[in-house]
Amino acid sequence: MTDAPVHNLSRAKIQRLLTAVGSVSAETEALPEVAEYNWRDPHYFNEDERNRLAAVMSQGAALLSEKFVHFYGTESNVEPVAITQSFAGDLADHIELSHSFWLPFGPDTRHPCGFLTVDAQTALSWVTLLLGDSEAENDPDRTLSALEESLLSDLVLAIAEAFISALRPHLELTHGANVARGMPTVSFESTDEVCIIVFEVKRADANEASQIRFVFPCRVLAPLVGKRSESAAQPTQEEIKRVMLEHLQEMPVTITAKLSSTWLSFEEVLDLGQGDIVLLDKHIDEPLDLVIDDQPIFRARPTQSGGRYAALIAECTAGTAPQPTRSPAAK
Repeated sequence: MTDAPVHNLSRAKIQRLLTAVGSVSAETEALPEVAEYNWRDPHYFNEDERNRLAAVMSQGAALLSEKFVHFYGTESNVEPVAITQSFAGDLADHIELSHSFWLPFGPDTRHPCGFLTVDAQTALSWVTLLLGDSEAENDPDRTLSALEESLLSDLVLAIAEAFISALRPHLELTHGANVARGMPTVSFESTDEVCIIVFEVKRADANEASQIRFVFPCRVLAPLVGKRSESAAQPTQEEIKRVMLEHLQEMPVTITAKLSSTWLSFEEVLDLGQGDIVLLDKHIDEPLDLVIDDQPIFRARPTQSGGRYAALIAECTAGTAPQPTRSPAAK
């Protein structure tokens, strides 16, 4: 047995090592400036895809401008000012929805997947201008009259038509028939990634601007930027079952032919030698077990085939193998 190594590093030697290591100054490199990654926000669209989406929305803004010119009779400028990604559970942090007016969008009227929304103050300003009044009232929460609701509905439906036109031919949507007020009833999972697109509307003869917001799941807008929708790629349950079954059928499985077993004491094992006989716990006419994952699955008879040991399956069984009994080693 060798002696344990002697640690003879003195304090002086350690100090010299530290000095040698510290004598080589590492070159410092200026780290590039990067934007902080916010893990609380979704990142469904990357920067390039957001730019493509913004280009589509810029084309849509021109169509929206035409609608406002038609209704107001004066030049109006509409432009997209923000494209934000959020989780549906955090929408309330980005948009005031409880008192806003909204209109649903979807592949059909029975399956809404997104919505347009304008706040109460914007809606009141719009109907005031449509009625020819010079100034809007200061109570945006008041109930609109039937005439005001009709005018607002006409304008919002026209906006919806223009927005839908901008999405074709990449995306086919339709809008609801009625503008509603209050919390939108379009259902989202709290973890759904949604995209909030904000358009700013400003008339040439006004200083203040108003905003329109469109809210859609990111996966719905994916075709606009050439991104494959995850929902379209999602396999059905039957496809999942088929693929899993095919995978299982190709998996290699180890089958062990187990003749028998027994228990010996450690002392008896030490005494074993060449020519000794170990008695097993099975009679000579009992079949052996074919074991998969420590479970006896088949009982078989030993045989041979093609010059190799083989097992002829006699029966299928289930359950665990019986515990081996203690058999002494015969000398």
